[in-house]
Amino acid sequence: MLAVGRSRLAAGGPLSLPKLSAIVARALARSGPLSSGIANAVASPATFAPFVKANLPVLTNLVLREYATAAKKKTTATKKKTTTKKPAAKKKTTTTKKKPTARRTVASKSGTRRAAPKKRAAAKKKKPVKKKVVRKKKKVEKKPGIRSEYKKILKPPPTRMTGYMLFYGENFQTVATAATFKEKVQQMSSKWQSLAEAEKNSYNDRAAAEKIKRKAAYDEWLRKQNPADIKVANLAALRLNTYYEAKGKKARQHTLSDDRLPKHPLSSYILYSREALRKPEFINIKPNVEKVRQVAAAWRALSESEKKKYVDLANRDKIRYQNEKKEFERKYKPTLA
Repeated sequence: MLAVGRSRLAAGGPLSLPKLSAIVARALARSGPLSSGIANAVASPATFAPFVKANLPVLTNLVLREYATAAKKKTTATKKKTTTKKPAAKKKTTTTKKKPTARRTVASKSGTRRAAPKKRAAAKKKKPVKKKVVRKKKKVEKKPGIRSEYKKILKPPPTRMTGYMLFYGENFQTVATAATFKEKVQQMSSKWQSLAEAEKNSYNDRAAAEKIKRKAAYDEWLRKQNPADIKVANLAALRLNTYYEAKGKKARQHTLSDDRLPKHPLSSYILYSREALRKPEFINIKPNVEKVRQVAAAWRALSESEKKKYVDLANRDKIRYQNEKKEFERKYKPTLA
């Protein structure tokens, strides 16, 4: 502390008398025991000088310490003044009037300029809102099922007629109404079996005449049909029969025969079997299953040169079918879907 005081005193230069006296007074006031002695010594000049000489080191240390503390307080005070900022000036609450905007003058006839209206600032273009694209689901077209084949089936007039069918149609209403359908059929069958042969023959003769009439009506209906539609109907009937036979059910659709349809070509084996079945060695063979088996064995036993005759006939028949098919498709167009 004494070294700090000496350095500051040396740097500060000579002190004025008021400052020195104030520092000495404060040092003496804080000296404790010396404060009462200095008060008595100051009362008479004779005792003051001896008192100062006796206590000169102590008094010097006290003055230096007091000066050091006074200088330190001064420097800290100046630092606080520099760090403290002035409060910001309050904003004036008075509203300033807007100056009228200068308008561009336009030359008039009299030579003066008229203020042109100020152009409005262009409005900011709004960003286009992207619309959500709703994609429609594509409709899946269902493939036509097997039942669609029924629409292609043609319904010709009936041709079948027997004596029992004629008897059944005339006498079915005479059976008791209380019986079930199955019981009615059983009663009709028993009545037919109980008829005399003369009565059965009369029914059979009438049925034969009716069958001829129906066959004529069928032929007339067939001539009016489009041969291409008959071909489509036959293919639909074959598909239905194949479908239900695969499920173990009975085939119920019948194909229509028409001479205008091109006949399919025959294979070499079919051509040979037709010729072989008319030979004496195969005519008397029974049953027919055994006959067909022996014809197939004879075909396999033939040499290639012997089979060549039937192979050539089959190729010729195939060419015939292709030509007839082209002519048929050119001449007839199907109307059934």
